[in-house]
Amino acid sequence: MSWDELAEAFEAGTVDNAGFTHEKHVHVTRILAERYPRDEALAKLIAGIQGIAGRAGRPGVYHETITRAWFELIAGADDLEKHPELFDKGLLSRYYSTERLAAGRREWLGPDLHPLQLPPPAASKIDIRGVFQRVPTAVAVLAARSGHDVHATTVSSITSVSREPALVSVCLSNESHALDLVRESKTFALSVLAFDQDALAARFGDGDRPAGAAQFDGVPHHLSACGPVIDMATAWIGCGLHDMHQVGDHHLVIGEVRLAEATDRRPLVRHDGAYH
Repeated sequence: MSWDELAEAFEAGTVDNAGFTHEKHVHVTRILAERYPRDEALAKLIAGIQGIAGRAGRPGVYHETITRAWFELIAGADDLEKHPELFDKGLLSRYYSTERLAAGRREWLGPDLHPLQLPPPAASKIDIRGVFQRVPTAVAVLAARSGHDVHATTVSSITSVSREPALVSVCLSNESHALDLVRESKTFALSVLAFDQDALAARFGDGDRPAGAAQFDGVPHHLSACGPVIDMATAWIGCGLHDMHQVGDHHLVIGEVRLAEATDRRPLVRHDGAYH
């Protein structure tokens, strides 16, 4: 039986108490509130609930305040799916004390704890990652070296911050070893990858890659004053650490540009979860 069919049966007086669950009560109330003017819908709900109680041989169980309070909450909801709390039978305890409800069986009593208003629906979780997958970005490998320790990682968050002084920013995970080395060495190097270097982007983004200098085995590269850089890249930027700030689960690392060189090679772009 559909919800509309149930509402028809409710109005016709053919619904039994045993099968009239709270979920059905909520849906029937909503349908009545949408079909009729508010006062008429409430009157039909009261008549239907009283009829169910009477057919069950328990007319005295009808509760005026509970019936109307549920009507006010359900009729006031913009969308049942946005308010799952309406399907919680204990919801009225937010608005009424036990004593107040007990006193309201035969007559309507307003709430004594809180006005009969539903809280705003919970905001849906923002899919920021999904949104930015649709935004094309350049792809680079950031490398940092401190003593004999070296580490590199793929990044796609390079931004020019200032022209004078020349500053760039990049974001690194709070757990990144590269972040530790940047903090220690106060320098880092960025290799902006070319269109045919997608394998290197995948390599330096692989959490299972070798540690230390072994990451660069078989990768043409050379050591700049700011750290290792990859040969045949589209551009190279060497930076001294200017500042860093923890922002959520990442650090925003700002570098002062000391070295910068570009070629005419077409850059690698990350878009919609793939390299292009």
